Amino acid sequence: MAHFSLAKYSGGNSGAQIAQELSQEMETFLSTSQRLTFLPIKIRKRSIFWWFDKLGVLKATSNSLFGKLIQKRGDPIFGPELKYAIRNGDVAIKERTIGGKESKVIFQDNTFIDVDNIIWATGFKLDYSWLNVSGVLDGKGKPIHNRGITNMEGLYFLGLPWLYRRGSALLQGVGYDAEYLVKHIQNNNER
Repeated sequence: MAHFSLAKYSGGNSGAQIAQELSQEMETFLSTSQRLTFLPIKIRKRSIFWWFDKLGVLKATSNSLFGKLIQKRGDPIFGPELKYAIRNGDVAIKERTIGGKESKVIFQDNTFIDVDNIIWATGFKLDYSWLNVSGVLDGKGKPIHNRGITNMEGLYFLGLPWLYRRGSALLQGVGYDAEYLVKHIQNNNER
């Protein structure tokens, strides 16, 4: 690959992986608006998600004290690769991007860099602008629900981050929410 500079915008795991991989081929900058925190993929030869499950992290409810604390901290970057790339100078961390013109990218601290390529990876964002059902979305466009159950009969949500638990959007946790919704639907159909 020819030498190119790359600006990557993200604070999530996909962005971290992309930045780390591309840093092996080109000068790479990672612009993020949040402080990056890192967790290992494995602890004592077991997946960190195994530990999360055993310690109840994935079952922490959205309204519990522990759940609120986790939500405030934001999602960590899993694995050491980006941390090593930053430490070795292969990836340079930049503040939040606030603008750009031609090949210049401007950051919140009023510094700028010239880049050849940009990857804008803002991560997964919920978008229900197509859902035109009165009383189902709040003023910010987020679903109004209690454990996935809306005020609209027959309309449910599943797989949302923090639907009810930390693990609600993960394969290890979505089953608990699905089971709850199935029981609710069965009880309503029996009436």
